Amino acid sequence: MITWDRTKTISALAFPVFISVSLTLAMSLVDLAFVKRLGNHTSAAVGLAVFSNILVLAFVGGIAPAVQGIVARRRGQGSKEPRCLPLNAGLLTALVVGVPLTILCYFFTPFLVSLLSSDPAVVKVAVPFLRTLYTGVTAVGMVCAFKGYWYAIEKPNVNLVIVLFVQCLNFAGDYTLISGRFGLPALGATGAAVSTATALWVGVIINFVLIYWRDRKEGFLTAKPGRALMVRILKLGIPATMQEFLFALGYLVFFWMIGKIGTAELAAANVLVRISMVLVLMAMGLGTASATLVSKNVGAGDPAGAAEWGWDAGKLGVIGITLLGLPLFLFPERVLSVFLMHPHTIAMAVIPLRMVAATTGLGSLIYIFAYTLFSVGDGNRVILVSFGTQWIIFLPAVWIVGPWLRYGLLQIWLVQMVYGAIATVLITAIWAQGRWKSVKI
Repeated sequence: MITWDRTKTISALAFPVFISVSLTLAMSLVDLAFVKRLGNHTSAAVGLAVFSNILVLAFVGGIAPAVQGIVARRRGQGSKEPRCLPLNAGLLTALVVGVPLTILCYFFTPFLVSLLSSDPAVVKVAVPFLRTLYTGVTAVGMVCAFKGYWYAIEKPNVNLVIVLFVQCLNFAGDYTLISGRFGLPALGATGAAVSTATALWVGVIINFVLIYWRDRKEGFLTAKPGRALMVRILKLGIPATMQEFLFALGYLVFFWMIGKIGTAELAAANVLVRISMVLVLMAMGLGTASATLVSKNVGAGDPAGAAEWGWDAGKLGVIGITLLGLPLFLFPERVLSVFLMHPHTIAMAVIPLRMVAATTGLGSLIYIFAYTLFSVGDGNRVILVSFGTQWIIFLPAVWIVGPWLRYGLLQIWLVQMVYGAIATVLITAIWAQGRWKSVKI
């Protein structure tokens, strides 16, 4: 039974993380809400572009658990090395990976979008939107490094304040640039991407200033990461990167399949996935808190205590996210109407949204245990489960039910529920097995 003191400890770390990642995802939801008046084609284009961007961001997303895991483990061990050394390595990794990736993706954007949609109206909106988003790839990598550092030293509130400011800036940019206000040109959907990229780079600058002012004596920008540390960052980060990449690529294929059925179905599926991701954000916060507490206890030589922190985070996730989904279950039409305009599109998404609200609590164990496993260096088996359930079971089943048999969105979401149940059981089994307790980083 989880105690009140342990609940408070986990919540003190998880809640700011939950708010931070919620605000981060809200960046894409705000974009959707602002462009909904431009019609289904624009909503579908923005949805495809955002997931295409997530696909690329996966290559820098692994920096966060890598930095967090190493910093938290060293704190548990009482290490004397400069605390910012892993952060410096993470920032260097973001530069080395992010800059070439941005250039490459910018030139291949038209080809990628044409693969995902054959609708000329969708392609016309998605290409400039996506190209603009790609200018923020390096910024996201750096933000991931900073985020992992703040979480590892148990200062998630600092990251929360930065994220809150960035989101306010993004909201103001959307309001100004999409419709053209205060004398600025109306950029349409592309204005949302300009706002997002600008806000991300402002967040990077704020992080640099704060950590330089606070922790420059801990080696920030002065302690040079050696080859061994860079290898450790990559070793920890690559499994998380591959998992995020395969997950995002899988959902691009998923959206492509639904697009074969109809644009209205694609718009509805895009919103359903976004809403389900909002529910999952609480799990991400709990997973991040779990990663810090587990890594710190493993570093201190207490693997049994580390396991208890992981299980307690899982319990809180199941209970909290189930309660969080209750309003979605009771009032689905009201929620959907925020992001969709056409009554037919809203009607087809009502039952799938109720299914999402009812099952995401248990499914949160995937995210809590997976993030923790990545941070402690046992992410390879997570990749196998993620790839196997998504690419061998889920996507072929969606193709059969959707484009081949021509069933609708409801039947496709039933396939989604089965896929989630299988993945939850397998990831939880990996955590329960406990091999991660003996992994050295």
